[in-house]
Amino acid sequence: MDYKTVKPRDVANKSSELNFKKAIRMAIEVESEAVRRNTNTFNQNRYTAVADIEDYDALKDRARAIKEESIATIPQLIDQLREQITSRGGFFYLAKNAVDANNYIKNVCVEHKAELIVKAKSMTSEETKLNHVLQNAGIEVAETDLAEFILQVADEQPSHIVAPAIHRTRERIAELFKEKFNPDQPLETGEELTVFAREWLRNKFLQADVGISGANLITADTGTIVLVESEGNIRMTTILPPVHIALAGVEKVIKKRSDIAPFIELLAPSGTGQPLTSYTNILRPPLKLPVYDFKGGRNAKNREFHLVLVDNGRMAMREDPVIKEALYCIRCSACLNVCTNFQTLGGHAFGGETYSGGIGAIWEAGTGRLENARFADLCTGCSRCIDQCPVRIDIPWLTENIRFRLNVQKKDYLASFLSRFMPTAAEDRHNPLQKQFFANYYFFARLGSLLAPLSNWASSLVVSRWFMSVLFSVDKRRKLPQFKKETLIAQYKKMSGE
Repeated sequence: MDYKTVKPRDVANKSSELNFKKAIRMAIEVESEAVRRNTNTFNQNRYTAVADIEDYDALKDRARAIKEESIATIPQLIDQLREQITSRGGFFYLAKNAVDANNYIKNVCVEHKAELIVKAKSMTSEETKLNHVLQNAGIEVAETDLAEFILQVADEQPSHIVAPAIHRTRERIAELFKEKFNPDQPLETGEELTVFAREWLRNKFLQADVGISGANLITADTGTIVLVESEGNIRMTTILPPVHIALAGVEKVIKKRSDIAPFIELLAPSGTGQPLTSYTNILRPPLKLPVYDFKGGRNAKNREFHLVLVDNGRMAMREDPVIKEALYCIRCSACLNVCTNFQTLGGHAFGGETYSGGIGAIWEAGTGRLENARFADLCTGCSRCIDQCPVRIDIPWLTENIRFRLNVQKKDYLASFLSRFMPTAAEDRHNPLQKQFFANYYFFARLGSLLAPLSNWASSLVVSRWFMSVLFSVDKRRKLPQFKKETLIAQYKKMSGE
């Protein structure tokens, strides 16, 4: 397979073991260099930015406490938020799932006879597959975040929570733009690429009928929405079109406006290593601003605002004693940037249909199907991410729990049968045979030493290597160590006189 020509969407279904392996090979062949360089840059900048925060640990404790309280009282906060939005003339909708949310947004756009929508970066809209629904309804959707614009042109899904196109080098982006747009400019530098995209998108902003954004935080007491960004496109999306729709998961709601502060201080340093993002938008929609008729012939005289909160499995996660902790996540990406495996592979291999990295496995399982979280196997449990998380989520523990559920669901009867011949505890017999074999390797090594050199002869047979490859994933090309009659422990005891 020529991985240079493979699109990440071709190997997106990583619940399939074959596609999972293809995704890993594709990532190493095509994307690894860019991912490693960019994540390391974010990570080093994070260390510098966090070192300048005097009350860093206290801020983390405060942010964690706010999220814990908010998730515990989310039904009441939603009711309070609904009242705030509707009392100001806005529209509030609580969607049960992705289909429900998409249909509501589509109906609003159809009602306004929207032909063009400008859209800010939103992982929740990626989760619901909103773009496809709107495009199938004959509505043009323009992604306005530079990275999302690149991915829309390339027909790729994001590989990172904060920097969706982190896997693409400048050279690959230039090649893509030249292929798709046939520009007059050379597009050799990052500045030239950015200017080209800005000019392309400027008319989209001015002609758009509807603007769609996400939300980093929403406060229940005032209906305030916080949107952080680096490019200013979110500000344009929420102000220029006459209709603004904000789509967010229910976990983004916090109790009060004064609770915003610790998250603003933590979000940018944790994610990109900036002391503060270039633009921090704190809105209380509907905005009391005039509607500018850039398009010509618009009927809207006043601004219209719709807040769409989506459940899509989140309330069930809230009732789960283990994975509810994932709802505290503020999507900063610090855990992705510090993860050695993510630095090598990126989110197209170490990720699911929407979310990536260790925390992504929990989100895939919670908002989609458990099988979508198969990439959780790539987490080694090193725990580097725990200290980096601004809300102290124990991601390795959550990931291990997801793996446990996947193994139980898979019901590997062969592994369950063969485990009876190993010293495996009954509660661990659901684990893959490979894991059980290496977890009990001391048992087989002792047996091999007792039977040496017979065990060395038997393990070198072609049929033995084939069985080890099929059952335990031991590569047939790997040279196996020789068993010795006298083990290292036995030699030590002899030398020490024990």
